[in-house]
Amino acid sequence: NMATYFGRIYQARYLSGLVAGSMTESNLIGYVAAHPIPEVIRGINAFTLGVRAVNPDAEVRVVWTNTWYDPVKEREAAEAVLDEGADIIAQHQDTTEPQKAAKERGKLSIGYDSDMGQFVGDTVLTSPIWNWGEYYTATVEDVLDGSWETHEFWGGMADGVVALAPFSPQVPDDVK
Repeated sequence: NMATYFGRIYQARYLSGLVAGSMTESNLIGYVAAHPIPEVIRGINAFTLGVRAVNPDAEVRVVWTNTWYDPVKEREAAEAVLDEGADIIAQHQDTTEPQKAAKERGKLSIGYDSDMGQFVGDTVLTSPIWNWGEYYTATVEDVLDGSWETHEFWGGMADGVVALAPFSPQVPDDVK
């Protein structure tokens, strides 16, 4: 009477890394990260592989907050790597504070979880996003019609569970 499910967000993180790597001018990209656990590290690795696929000279500098949700720490972490010369901020955190810090400094960012452009405008180039609606709807329909069975689900972009948010107008067509 149970199932496990998760999404391959690393797919969208890789693609967002391609965008960041193409658009950095300083070759230093800051990454505000929660905890050093496999899921977070997998996301950082995917993002970094995307960055380096288009810009082997770029560095992704990770700043750990050791919290899942702390707007103050997330902003401070972003500001620290911006002070070091980063011109793009990415994250595995849940607030918009890293994006706000980047915008206030005239820098760019990559969001996470949802389209963060709606909060800080066009300085967010894109965001890896989750879309659990399709999975939840199908699961509830299966339960209601009696066809639900235990399973393991690890969906990705092909399943619609993860995606990239729309690109900012600042992203050139050749990068899109």
